[in-house]
Amino acid sequence: MNFHEKLKKCIKEKNIKQIELARLTNITPSSISDWLKGKYIPKHDKVVILAKHLDVNPNWLLGIEEEKVIVSNHNNLSINKIETNYETEEIINNTLKIPLLGTICAGDGIFAEENFEDFMFIDQSTKADFALKVKGDSMIDAGIFDGDIVFIKKQTIVSNGKIAAVLLTDSEEATLKKFYKKSDHILLQPCNSDYEPIVTRHVQVIGECVGVYRKL
Repeated sequence: MNFHEKLKKCIKEKNIKQIELARLTNITPSSISDWLKGKYIPKHDKVVILAKHLDVNPNWLLGIEEEKVIVSNHNNLSINKIETNYETEEIINNTLKIPLLGTICAGDGIFAEENFEDFMFIDQSTKADFALKVKGDSMIDAGIFDGDIVFIKKQTIVSNGKIAAVLLTDSEEATLKKFYKKSDHILLQPCNSDYEPIVTRHVQVIGECVGVYRKL
């Protein structure tokens, strides 16, 4: 199914008229009509606007993804980003290809993995260097759940209160927690009352979490 067919499908499912969609999006009715006829595909910024009002992923509209992925936003993280295959990189403007590098713990007892798994494409404004899969539920109150993918900006220093990917150097375990530097120790605070904070001096900061991706 190509773009104009998916656009027709969404308009039908939303039970919205073309003129109403034009009013909501501030896009001219003639442009929407041309897109529905398959004359051409709109620029990415227009696709994003259409997708927002039709409650679908812009990449699904473009035919890059198979699912209508809904992406959630929590705690001021920049999360409205898109996963796709590397062959389609040139289709989307202003995207950044980053590696997905395995798993990080948001719970207890998982060792750090840095095995390359795939590439992801995200908006350049996210400024991430790589992505990690989340295992565990210790960050659910921050909107980060088991199975999510977090986008990490590589850096060795993060501000207090930021969500960071860190390596516990005494156990070689990687974890995702809120980071607090104290006078004589580091406090790693989970965002789930079922978990206790981690107090340690043996920490290497991997980077700051700047986004999270989830399929619903």
